[in-house]
Amino acid sequence: MTIDSTLLAALVAALAVLLAFNLFLSLRLTRMVNALAHARLPDTVPIGEPLPGFHARRLVDGRRLRRDALLGGEAAVLVFLSPGCKACLQRQPELDRMRPLMEAAGVALWVVAQGRPQRLRDYFASTRLLSRVVRVGARDLRRLNPRLAAPFYIFVGADGIVQASDRIGDDNWLSFREQIGDADPPAG
Repeated sequence: MTIDSTLLAALVAALAVLLAFNLFLSLRLTRMVNALAHARLPDTVPIGEPLPGFHARRLVDGRRLRRDALLGGEAAVLVFLSPGCKACLQRQPELDRMRPLMEAAGVALWVVAQGRPQRLRDYFASTRLLSRVVRVGARDLRRLNPRLAAPFYIFVGADGIVQASDRIGDDNWLSFREQIGDADPPAG
C-alpha cells in the first residue's frame, strides 16, 4: 500500500496548521496566566466600606450564622488563621490571652477558618478559641481575605464598617493590643 504524494502533502499541511494553532493557543494561555499572576489582588475589604455579607458555621455546634448575627451590633475583630500556617500557631497564645481583654472592652473576637471540622477542632483544641471559631466557604473567604493571608485580621466597628485590616503584628494591631491593656510582648 502506497500513499499518494498529494495525500501525504495534504496531511503534512493539515498537521502544520494544527501545530501552529496549538502553538498560538499555548502562547495566548501563557500570556493570560502571566497577567493574572501579576495582577494585584486587593488585600481585603476597603477601609471605610461595610463588611460584605457572608455566611459562617460555628465550629462547636455547626450552627449557621450570617454576618449581622456574628457581629451582633458590636465592634469585632475577625482573625484569619490556617491550620497549615506556623505563624498562626505562634499567634494562638497571644489570641488566647487577648480574648478576655477584648470581651471586657466590648470587642468580639471571631476566628475565621476554612477546612474540615475535625481538623479545625484538633487545631484549636488546646486553646480557649474553639468556641469563637467559624468556618466559611471558599467564596466568602475570598471576599473577605482575597489573598488568603494568615495570620490576618479585620477590625470592624459596631456599625459594620471596616476600620483596619492587615497581617497580625502591624502597627494597628499593636495599637489595639495596647488599647485593650495587653502589655505582653508580641508573639513571634
